[in-house]
Amino acid sequence: MMAPLWWGMALLAALALAFFLWPLRRREAGSRVERLRRHSLETNITLFREHLAELEASRDAGRLSQEAFEQLKLEQERALLEEERQLASSRPLKGRALPGGRVLVVVALLGTLGSVLLYHERGASEDVELLALQTQKALGDNNDLRNDRRPDPARTWAVVEQLQQRVKENPESVQHLFLLANYTRELGHYDQAVDLYERILSLQPDSARIHADLAETLFIRDDNRIGERGRALVAEALQLNPEETTALGLAGIDAFSHQRYQEAIDYWERAIAVMDPTSGNAMAFRRGVSRARAALGEGAPEADTAPTADGGVALTLDVSLGDDVEVKGDETVFVYARAWNGSAMPLAIQRLQASQLPLSITLDETMAMSPAASLASVETVELVARLSRSGDVAARPGDWQATLGPVELADAPEKLTLVIDEPIAD
Repeated sequence: MMAPLWWGMALLAALALAFFLWPLRRREAGSRVERLRRHSLETNITLFREHLAELEASRDAGRLSQEAFEQLKLEQERALLEEERQLASSRPLKGRALPGGRVLVVVALLGTLGSVLLYHERGASEDVELLALQTQKALGDNNDLRNDRRPDPARTWAVVEQLQQRVKENPESVQHLFLLANYTRELGHYDQAVDLYERILSLQPDSARIHADLAETLFIRDDNRIGERGRALVAEALQLNPEETTALGLAGIDAFSHQRYQEAIDYWERAIAVMDPTSGNAMAFRRGVSRARAALGEGAPEADTAPTADGGVALTLDVSLGDDVEVKGDETVFVYARAWNGSAMPLAIQRLQASQLPLSITLDETMAMSPAASLASVETVELVARLSRSGDVAARPGDWQATLGPVELADAPEKLTLVIDEPIAD
């Protein structure tokens, strides 16, 4: 995963070494040239002597006068001297402020090693690896969704483990804390996500976004109920940013649950005004507005995706325990539906006791605290039945569950079956 980064560093290190070692190469080459020059001078002297001997033989044989002999000998001597002068003037200087080869090699290696250690200590290699994991997760999740599969949580866990290490190294990194909170919530570990958002809020008390995200996480954790803490967070978020859509949505849910229908309409219409009108949340808020107006006697609610006899959306499920599941009978069983491609917030949920299984139950819109986040707000759902030994809706090691999806609400069978027989591992 980090191979391109390290290959790039290795290339730069090789270039650095080349700059260090090039003078040594030049010096070594200079030594070879010096040897060649000495050999050339010796050759010239040998040739001079041979030519001089030939001139003397010609003079002694009478073929060359003494005057011509002297003239030719002088020319040969001048040529020899000129070549020796040229060789001497081009000879490289020895010992010119160049350190020894070993010194340069040691300096180059120490510089390269020091750079690598400094980057490892102060650089961003771990963030590069984190970004690669996030990209891998996004691509894998999209591929799973295109093939009607629930995204593999193992990819999310890989990102979470990396983020936990980064947060351990830098406990006040808002960026890493925020990512860790989001991914932890995606895994259904709402208590941990709440703690993380609380830490972020202590570092950024003026962030409307963090107030709203914390309130939403509390809402999901508490079975789609808004408590005093969540209500205060929503109010603070809207005071900081009156257009914070998550806070507006939760404020509308709270108002609707207390039959303050006009107030709920006002909140949701404010949210719709600043949202993408084609987004899933905008469509859900419009359904909520329609139902609130119907409650005020101002019209009928919008048509639902999979109407039942009373005009609502409902799914009937046969829920049972697998043969390998050992229970005492007082364990909590959560059966819920959530959007197949979207928030993990339950759209309809029932809480049972293990002793009640097997049982046929119905999930419908009346089991959602929010008309803006009910079965009527989506087209495709995933059904989950989880036996929780801790009583917490979030999955924990030792729990058992069953999942079914994607289920198209418009084409759902009259009865669906969930057998709880899949153990939740560490």
